[in-house]
Amino acid sequence: MIRLVMQNNLISENDLGQVQQACLEAGAQVQEIRVVPFSEDIPEFTYNRKNLYYGSTTLMYNIYTQLNEPIGLFYDEDKYSIENYIKQWGERMLNDGGMFMTVAEFLDDKGIDPDANIFVRPDADSKSFDGQVGTEYEIHQMFQRMIQYEGGVTENTKIYAGPAYNIVKEWRLFIVGGEIITSSRYRDNFNLSKSRDDAPEGMLKFARECIDIYKPHENFAMDIASTSDGDYYIIECGCLNSVGFYHADINKLFKSIVAWMEKQ
Repeated sequence: MIRLVMQNNLISENDLGQVQQACLEAGAQVQEIRVVPFSEDIPEFTYNRKNLYYGSTTLMYNIYTQLNEPIGLFYDEDKYSIENYIKQWGERMLNDGGMFMTVAEFLDDKGIDPDANIFVRPDADSKSFDGQVGTEYEIHQMFQRMIQYEGGVTENTKIYAGPAYNIVKEWRLFIVGGEIITSSRYRDNFNLSKSRDDAPEGMLKFARECIDIYKPHENFAMDIASTSDGDYYIIECGCLNSVGFYHADINKLFKSIVAWMEKQ
């Protein structure tokens, strides 16, 4: 039997309830676990190969590395990276025109233009810091502050740095078994704006074409942006076990995941 093992702290109570209800209605068992923030220890739970996991990025990474990549954790460290996405999707990626480097290499660059806006983000799906747009000087200051005081990155952290683009809207799509199950707009003109109903057919068509080209996993999340020129681009992908839902149909999503798990 499928069992949902779900973190019950540091997660929205509404999301927690909807995920559990969907799994119970689909015939799965549910087990809650409480996670110590930033700890590498995995809480005790009933283990079997049919467990489905949901929780923080840190918890999912610890399960991935310590429990021999279980089938209910839809992650592959080598595939979930911006560098891999650009290799697979090329110009369909929003950020295909930048460079990959370490934080140390970025900080060592002496040709700083204080007025040039750039975009930086981690290469990996580790969420060590949120993607940021700012001047080169501002980004330099941010990394120096994080290394010295805040943590999250080191001089060896691999990052992507490239031009900033004029994004109009952003969506998150939830893919199970290679099919788009549900989606949610989450940003409109740089403001948080959630909607399940705003899902243009052109955006969905673009996403299906990208999925046909490559999938980092059968089950994953894909963020897509529209730009001021009316084109669509992939922003990034994410591990389905730890992404936020915004206004997606959580019930439909997790029933689809349980159905996929039952076939494995």
